[in-house]
Amino acid sequence: MAKTVKKNKKKHPPVHTTAFHGQSKDGLDVVGIGNLRVVLVQDDDAWFAQGLEIDYAVQGSSVDDAKKKFEQGLCATIHENLKAYGNIERILRVAPPQVWNELFYNSSRQLKAYSSVSFHDISESMKRLCSGVAQIMLPFDSIRFVESRPAA
Repeated sequence: MAKTVKKNKKKHPPVHTTAFHGQSKDGLDVVGIGNLRVVLVQDDDAWFAQGLEIDYAVQGSSVDDAKKKFEQGLCATIHENLKAYGNIERILRVAPPQVWNELFYNSSRQLKAYSSVSFHDISESMKRLCSGVAQIMLPFDSIRFVESRPAA
């Protein structure tokens, strides 16, 4: 008599994207974005990085260039929204359905994870943006990049 053995598959809890905005007593804005997923798509010699939970996109000459531009550009976009509106509500919009389809219906993808916490002094005396102070203090380490390559 054969014995059936059940494999114990661990289920990972769902990962949710989170975003917060707070302000210190001295007016320093702190913004955190966790578990953001970004689709990376190659089109000829260019790479496009498109956020899923935040509808923000950039183009780069390589995967690494697109990732770097996405990180710096998102940080700069957060900074500009804080200056213009005092909050990050306007950037908290999901990507259009065709971007989500790229994630779910393309089998040639790779997942990479990042998150960020950035500090923003939106006073006029602040000259250094995201390419400096914010990313050095707490660098991005949890945006989830999803690399998508055309099917052969």
